[in-house]
Amino acid sequence: MLLLAGLMVVPTAAQNQNYSQYEGVAPVVYITENIYEQPDIIAIFNNTHSGYFRDPKASRFVLVDQKGRWGLGIGGYVQTKAEYDFGGIVDNVDFLPSYISTGDQASSRYQMDATTSLLFVKLVGRSRVLGDFTVYTAGTWRGAGNTFKLHNAYMKFKYMTLGYNTGNFMDESAVPFTLDYAGPCGMLFYRTVQAAFHYNFDWGMSMGLAFEIPDATGTNNQYARVGKQRMPNIPLYLRYDWGSNSHVKVGGILRDLSYDDLVNNENKQKLAWGAHATTLMTFGNLQLRGQYAIGEGIGSLFNDISNVGVDVVPNPNSPGRMMMLLTDGWYAGVQYNFTPSLFASATYSQCSVRSRNGYSTANLERYKRGQYVAANMCYNISPNIQLGVEYLHGWRTNFDGDTNNANRVNLSAQFNF
Repeated sequence: MLLLAGLMVVPTAAQNQNYSQYEGVAPVVYITENIYEQPDIIAIFNNTHSGYFRDPKASRFVLVDQKGRWGLGIGGYVQTKAEYDFGGIVDNVDFLPSYISTGDQASSRYQMDATTSLLFVKLVGRSRVLGDFTVYTAGTWRGAGNTFKLHNAYMKFKYMTLGYNTGNFMDESAVPFTLDYAGPCGMLFYRTVQAAFHYNFDWGMSMGLAFEIPDATGTNNQYARVGKQRMPNIPLYLRYDWGSNSHVKVGGILRDLSYDDLVNNENKQKLAWGAHATTLMTFGNLQLRGQYAIGEGIGSLFNDISNVGVDVVPNPNSPGRMMMLLTDGWYAGVQYNFTPSLFASATYSQCSVRSRNGYSTANLERYKRGQYVAANMCYNISPNIQLGVEYLHGWRTNFDGDTNNANRVNLSAQFNF
């Protein structure tokens, strides 16, 4: 009975709230007994948002406890895309240049995808000791056979983040908008279990240090193979914010990569490293985004080559030994908001693998460079519904100089709830 009574008084109470920061979703429905005594739960939802454009902010339905200290949001979105490849195809639902087909493959293909639809549950509250507290879990239907796949499962409080989340050696709030789910080929993007420390200074500066579960990839042969990893990844970053939506971030990462020398029956290590710089700059209705990252043994952290296996590779000149390859990636993106409901964006990106010790000669048909261009326009026909169109063009170049191209047009419809 209390629940029914709460639902009956909700619409009137909800109209009195200020939702100026609540973008893209219809007014929130509060389900609570003391509707007039709860704190600004929506503000806590937005203040604890990751900044990644694919992560929803507050949900449409929020349950608030009787004391008004905690809010539970359940929501997400359903997205359906129609994709048409022509002039070459990408053999993947995401537009990754590393998957561009070579040889006598079909030159065009039509497919549809709804697996990026997302469901989340988020608990927020405010504690005198822990500050704003968040428990968040979310996932899509990108598991094997279109089953549910976990994307986030973490708790965040005060200075700490514990659980499964996007990695700290990246900048999710500077990711350029694309309808293509993977995004730019040279972008750093990965998810991992972590224990992360974050601290915000008073003058716009913040810093972070984390210990993350390693997930090394490599190429095995009869002489050497990637081993069990024994040390966590350690990323560190500094970030400076100015204005309401502008920042610059620099960071680094250390990785200890283990491999098995099958010739001498030994386990050996390589010290991997990486560095990156990212930015988001806002000038009125115009936004600029950029990233450059470089390192050895960090291929699995880049979008396009996480599946190529180049963290460590066999040394062609020394059987049993493995080596790291220098990799780098970057993107530059621009977005213009014509109206609150209509915007357009464009992005160029590149990712490269550098050869050493004769690697290119021994692997002529392997990936050397990928390039990615995206241009899109989206219109929010209502607070809940977004329609979009996007053109994608990609190149894949191998060490033998062979280059293959692909084109794709995406049409997308998304409903937020």
